[in-house]
Amino acid sequence: MFSYSSGSSVVEMSGPMQRSVDVKHRIPASSAPVIMDFTGTYGEQPFARDGNFNWLDCRGIQGTDCYCDEEGGAALGKLIAAFSPYGLHFLDSGNYHYLTKLWTDRIREPFSLVLFDHHTDMQPPMFEDLLSCGGWVKKMLDTNPFLQKVLIAGVPESEAVKVRSERVLTISEEWMAFGLRAFEPVQALFCSGQSVGVQSLSEYGTCDSEDRQSSDIPIYISVDKDVLSKDFASTNWDQGSLTLELLSGAIAMLLDCFNVIGMDVCGEPDSSDVLFSDEACMLNSAANERLLALWQGLGR
Repeated sequence: MFSYSSGSSVVEMSGPMQRSVDVKHRIPASSAPVIMDFTGTYGEQPFARDGNFNWLDCRGIQGTDCYCDEEGGAALGKLIAAFSPYGLHFLDSGNYHYLTKLWTDRIREPFSLVLFDHHTDMQPPMFEDLLSCGGWVKKMLDTNPFLQKVLIAGVPESEAVKVRSERVLTISEEWMAFGLRAFEPVQALFCSGQSVGVQSLSEYGTCDSEDRQSSDIPIYISVDKDVLSKDFASTNWDQGSLTLELLSGAIAMLLDCFNVIGMDVCGEPDSSDVLFSDEACMLNSAANERLLALWQGLGR
């Protein structure tokens, strides 16, 4: 079943892929992932054409590109109201990464955010009344009473040091050169409130029985594919150096070891951009298909 939504209407269409969700994700097994289409790029990607999705047409909503004004936010909030935050959401390009805040604002229980991104998205707002793709994480920390901690993975060390705090933990891009070993201390990070930068991995262990309870707080994962190198994704922002294998392995570990309640993915090329190409589409489609398979349990 394929659901297409524009405004308040939803049109059902047939499709070959069935949705299967582990019970720990807390959403009905029949709930399909959501695609939020702002630029038209998903229409060019095979993973989206062939799957079972709730497809939201956002192309006519004004005031949403990079900055989201009050009217744009209200329109988007109305559009996603019928869908659960406890699921998988594709958000289009990184210009719309602030949608993570809109989805997670609807979570009414304590949770932590794990963000894979080449940028911290914690810039102070240029305009106080506008939500931005570069400052939504800071906005979440300032306004969401249910958000406990944020772990940002994949940012350069030079940026990571600027945002580390008791609530903001980091695994820097340089540290991720160690591969999946860089994620071994994640449970301890959530318990201790420390960050992985230049420290030795041997300094971190696992949570003891008393601390382990705090690591059971649900986790929401947000992925901006600009964390990947250009060999694995094509985005409209400067990109990092991660491989798709490393990103997938880290997410698989989180899905296996934590109570992951939701996930979103952005970092698409803009189909209206002069640099847009079939090659970029196929590259991103392959990455999206891999992340979709992980969510559905096919890659674990």
